[in-house]
Amino acid sequence: MPKKNCTPRLILLTAAVMTITACQSIPQTERPNIPLEIQGNAVAQNVQIVPSVAIEKDWWQSFQSPQLTSLIEAAQRQNPDLRIAGERVRQAELQMRIAGASLFPSFTINGSSGSGRSRFDGGDWEKNENSRVGLGASYEVDLWGRVSAGVAGARAGYASRQYDEAAAQLSVSGAVASAWFQWLTLQQRIASAEENIRIAERIAQIVQVRYENGVATAADVSRQRTNLLSQQSVLLPLQLQARQTRAAIAVLLGESPLTFELPADGRLLDLALPDVGEGIPADLLTRRPDLAGAEAQLQAADADVAAARAALLPSVQLTASVARSSAALFSLSPPSDSMSWSLGLAQTLFNGGRLRNQVKLSESQRVALVEQYRKSILTALQEVADAFDRRAVSAEQEMRQQEILLEAERTLRLIEARYREGSDDLLNLLESQRTVFQARDQLVQQRQARLEAAVDLYLALGGGWELSQE
Repeated sequence: MPKKNCTPRLILLTAAVMTITACQSIPQTERPNIPLEIQGNAVAQNVQIVPSVAIEKDWWQSFQSPQLTSLIEAAQRQNPDLRIAGERVRQAELQMRIAGASLFPSFTINGSSGSGRSRFDGGDWEKNENSRVGLGASYEVDLWGRVSAGVAGARAGYASRQYDEAAAQLSVSGAVASAWFQWLTLQQRIASAEENIRIAERIAQIVQVRYENGVATAADVSRQRTNLLSQQSVLLPLQLQARQTRAAIAVLLGESPLTFELPADGRLLDLALPDVGEGIPADLLTRRPDLAGAEAQLQAADADVAAARAALLPSVQLTASVARSSAALFSLSPPSDSMSWSLGLAQTLFNGGRLRNQVKLSESQRVALVEQYRKSILTALQEVADAFDRRAVSAEQEMRQQEILLEAERTLRLIEARYREGSDDLLNLLESQRTVFQARDQLVQQRQARLEAAVDLYLALGGGWELSQE
């Protein structure tokens, strides 16, 4: 073949096989068909399917707590888990780039120069020198889509890691919000416990005065002292829980629990109660990052199946090289040029069934991921319905608890006045005290439950995350 026709034909052949490669694609993953209906559940009968639910990206600002906003922003910058997730996204991106490089030809350049001596049949030594420089190229013709399937799998893995990072951000934000509500609740419960101690001390003084005047008995004094000690013992575990909660928030923010301090100007009852929505959004599958991640894993599994099937077919390798050599040391003069290309075909004849079993393994893994994806969707629907239910129940419980506290405080005032006048006994007074103390503590915990129900609903709806359309 004349030299002038070799290069154009080689270019045409390369373009042809790259065009064939570009035509390979992975089938689009189909989502499981799960109807968004609620049937036979008396608790969830009030939950309706709505077109969509608008949620701000910074959903935590709806609680109108500057302290909470500051804590979540700090956690998003410093949380160790989020930093790990970010590095995993970077690793997946690099893996995608590595896989993408397989679609392009690889080029190598090499050069050498050396000298040696040789002789034949005991004759004189002859000196041999040579120098050479060459350029080589190789390209795997992706006729069956094996390489492109690997690229598609890496791309899906990269998307999955991005969704995992978004899910981690949502989870950490929810954890910080819940921990902050727990901290405020404990501060309020500690304040209530201290107020209960002051009430018990005041009544203890009344009982002591009545005892000194011969109206009360020594048993009455002992009962009230026991009540006072009981209230004082309640304070210690609350203070311990507060320290533990503060340490947990410090870890979420990536700071040392030994030196971390929380702002003391927040009050639980000052937090706003956001109105998140009144139904399960029909677009739930595209607004939760964990569901998007499960779908991306399924797409990667589709690519793995395609790659495993393509591995059963022959592989085609295209190589070409040009070189210049010379019979001189460190010199290419006088030169000798060479050029070559080859098209190789390889087919595995026997490997003990490894490739066919790899296809079956990939197919089985895909089936498992389909079921995992389906389970994730069902779990998401359950979480949304449960979150709506908890929000409604906690609001009703808080309202009733407020009524209970008002009645208990009124009863305590009446019985305390009757006790001062000698018209009621100490046992009724102590029982009224315990009722008020418990009602106050329960009211604070009900407000915490209502706030956490709102956080759970935000998380179940995917927060303000939106699936990228790119």
